[in-house]
Amino acid sequence: MTNFEEDTMAHYATPTLTPYDTGSRLEPKLWQPDRSSVIAAMSAGEHEDIGKVDFDDDEGATAVVVVMSRDADGGYVLDVQPLCGNDELTVRVHDETEAR
Repeated sequence: MTNFEEDTMAHYATPTLTPYDTGSRLEPKLWQPDRSSVIAAMSAGEHEDIGKVDFDDDEGATAVVVVMSRDADGGYVLDVQPLCGNDELTVRVHDETEAR
């Protein structure tokens, strides 16, 4: 067996932990993960829930619910509903308009 083959086998034998596995990132979970779910929510009169995303921690608990929409003037609105303590949530806005 060559060194390359040994390295490749060792790489696949070692489990790769994602940022979701380690808890460094919260995992997004769409409330309606597909088109049929969106249509079902609309039919049930749950228009306000469409597009919401839960961000779950590594234990599966939802820490925050987020939805992005447009206002009447065509601007963007980001709604954040913390389910964790308010003192546990920091919101950062990064302005990258100069980079575009």
